[in-house]
Amino acid sequence: MKNTPIRKVGIILRPSTPSLKDVFLQTRESFAKHRIEVLLDSISGGMIGLLGTDFKTMAKECDALVSLGGDGTLISMVRRAFEYQLPCMGINTGRLGFLTALMPQDIESFIPCLCNGTYDVKQHLVLEAVIHSAKGRQRTLIALNEFLISKHELCGMVDIYAKIDNVPFNTYTCDGLIIGTPTGSTAYNISAGGSVIYPYCRNILLTPIAPHSLTQRPLVLSDEFVLEFHVKEQAKLVIDGQENIDIIPTDKICIRALSQSALLIYPPTRDFFSVLREKFKWGEA
Repeated sequence: MKNTPIRKVGIILRPSTPSLKDVFLQTRESFAKHRIEVLLDSISGGMIGLLGTDFKTMAKECDALVSLGGDGTLISMVRRAFEYQLPCMGINTGRLGFLTALMPQDIESFIPCLCNGTYDVKQHLVLEAVIHSAKGRQRTLIALNEFLISKHELCGMVDIYAKIDNVPFNTYTCDGLIIGTPTGSTAYNISAGGSVIYPYCRNILLTPIAPHSLTQRPLVLSDEFVLEFHVKEQAKLVIDGQENIDIIPTDKICIRALSQSALLIYPPTRDFFSVLREKFKWGEA
């Protein structure tokens, strides 16, 4: 099935990396050859000395967004673009590049797929966390990879009380608890001993980090459940490894899967298991 042809893209660069200017100019030229208009995010533009467009305007005007950087740059862009339901694509100029679709040298050959709608759009589950404070305030956040409830200080552990659908489930005594998505299963989750989940499934992962008890094991749930967490002492909520929020014992954290998915663009030939083998050397002796 063909997708909507892409006629205008917005580009975001990895922060604090002015050396990406040449890659951006080459990328813009490649798009221009195929009559695809390019807008540059104003913050990225300021970094490399070019005029840009503010993100909100860019998101409203473009058919898709493109990041130049690594997986972190792509994840940050996806979170910002989520409310606009824009498909996003990553061009990898970083190290691992597990989520990014292309290397810079592959752009020229892939652009015709964008022009004629023969690219793939994959739907990735997104988690929402709502922090309820004792004073009645609420704060809502989204994550593409994971929410991490972590101890506040370097030493010691954190006690995390967990409910599933309002029923007490467990008390985790550990360095932290990952509440992750299938997309994030190959991120922090895999380093903590969690399972790798096919990224287009709809599951919620619970993976304790350095648990005090050997009975605390990773758990994979379906996306239908609503999870609730309290902490015994001050802790931190980390969103996709990019944002930290202090949480206290009187806070209630409710996490659920959203029905609306994040949309990522990939070449039609991309195979997840091939990427797993290439990036992680999966199955090698």
